[in-house]
Amino acid sequence: MVLSNPQIVDCHVHFGDVEDADLILSIMRDAGFKRMNLLSIISPVRVNFNPEDMYMKAAYPDLFYIFGGLDYSSTLLGLGKAEPSLTEQVDTLIKIGFDGVKMVEGKPIARKLLGKPFDSDFYKEYFEHLEALQFPLLFHVNDPEEFWDPEKIPEWAKQRNWYYDETYPTKEALYTEVENVLENCPKLKVIFAHFYFLSGDLERASSLLDNYKNVHLDITPGSEMYYDFSDKREEWRDFFIRYQDRILYGTDINNGMTLEQAVNHANRIRRFLETEDPIRWGTYPGRREPLIGLKLPDHVTRKIYFENFERIVGEKPRPLDLEEAIKECERLAGLVSKLRVKEEFKALSWMRPKVENPAEHVANLLRKMK
Repeated sequence: MVLSNPQIVDCHVHFGDVEDADLILSIMRDAGFKRMNLLSIISPVRVNFNPEDMYMKAAYPDLFYIFGGLDYSSTLLGLGKAEPSLTEQVDTLIKIGFDGVKMVEGKPIARKLLGKPFDSDFYKEYFEHLEALQFPLLFHVNDPEEFWDPEKIPEWAKQRNWYYDETYPTKEALYTEVENVLENCPKLKVIFAHFYFLSGDLERASSLLDNYKNVHLDITPGSEMYYDFSDKREEWRDFFIRYQDRILYGTDINNGMTLEQAVNHANRIRRFLETEDPIRWGTYPGRREPLIGLKLPDHVTRKIYFENFERIVGEKPRPLDLEEAIKECERLAGLVSKLRVKEEFKALSWMRPKVENPAEHVANLLRKMK
């Protein structure tokens, strides 16, 4: 099967080390992407991945959108409140040239680490500020329901310490918190990562999009969603066509993958959208395979691949202010040595840095670009 060659913006990519810039560029080339959106996430050992993403935008300004992660260092150090405030952090991200905010804080292990309900006063002004500015948010909320079940959780998830016992918030509790935010901020411009983990509940996914007109869903695997889509293929195909303006293509590609792995992964998602080919995913033993693709009309995939993202975020990346980027890297560099991570939260330390202080390393690289 020869796939079409549309323009594609991958809305969901993670980049964790500037030494891997060539790899990310090669993935972009071989997967046929027009642009990538690099997502920073919080880290208990490095604050966030903002420096690496700023570097890529500085070096390749036409190729990369960047969504910044927040700084919870003061919260993790026991000060209770965020310093700078979350609203001030949003203003700084905009000043630097970020295109949006990324939150992984709704993943149960991150929510437990921070201990701050999304519908609490801790976040209230922040979400209202994002809504007022119409600054886009890409928000990871929840995980597959199997991760709360010791009998059903896949072995690969268990190895990452993503089994959630009674000490973690429940899936329904997290939905309640976030939907209280949406009630308070109905115009919040938000993309929920991984389909908001609603691929097992078509009725609830429809209600979400009907009730909150600024909500969008990305189809970044979580591979469980593709099993669910295939199990009710006709119903989900109708859903994708009905809500074609609200769905975005993403891969979760990261620089921990090989070039071959990343390109195969990107193409497998495209095959599912574009064809009726039988596809084997192999991540949930016992679930029905092969999966059968949706074979969506071209005008629908065009929206999913890039038109929806460009409408929500912008037709091209915002320019980076190099001086402000250097200043922020210097600030983050000063925080890294203060952070200590508890054993149970090491699963949040994705893509551990190859250098002792990556923010300081990036600051030095950015100074050479002046």
